[in-house]
Amino acid sequence: MLRWFPMAELIFTDTDSLYYWIKAHDVEEKLYQHREYLDYSDYPADHKYHDPTNKLKIGKFKCETKGASIIEIVALRPKMYSILMRKDTNPASQIVEKQRIKGISRATARELRHQQYLEQMHQPIENYQMNRRIGHKSHQLYSFEVFTLVYFQLPHLILCPTLLSCRLMTSIIHYMCSSYST
Repeated sequence: MLRWFPMAELIFTDTDSLYYWIKAHDVEEKLYQHREYLDYSDYPADHKYHDPTNKLKIGKFKCETKGASIIEIVALRPKMYSILMRKDTNPASQIVEKQRIKGISRATARELRHQQYLEQMHQPIENYQMNRRIGHKSHQLYSFEVFTLVYFQLPHLILCPTLLSCRLMTSIIHYMCSSYST
């Protein structure tokens, strides 16, 4: 990425994802010129960059937003981030939120909002969420309710939380390395 965009900054990473902040005109056009490294198969069929050539090929990166623009990212710590983005590539489309948080159930995570991530970044406090799960003890199934610490900021665990808001002429690109078997 730095070969094509020397001023690109790596915002944060997830297990198999890279989030870059790229300050340039026509980022997608320049990336499309290097499409041998990228998988554009998830883009809508009518999108100008849709290309099924590298679909499901190992080692190819794909844009997880499918060409839609990211508006804002809050990354509190590894595997705990929230993204505001457009629903599709249309600039007037609805804004949607995408959150990831490790260690709690999806049902509990769905209750969290981008605004809560922003508040946590500016005013770090301990927050607990009810986390329901099914477990076993001595081969008997039980349902458990556990209060899980969701938001926190400790100096040794979080060195640099990130908040980025996209402005004109700036793109945040999220590419995920494909790991499909053939």
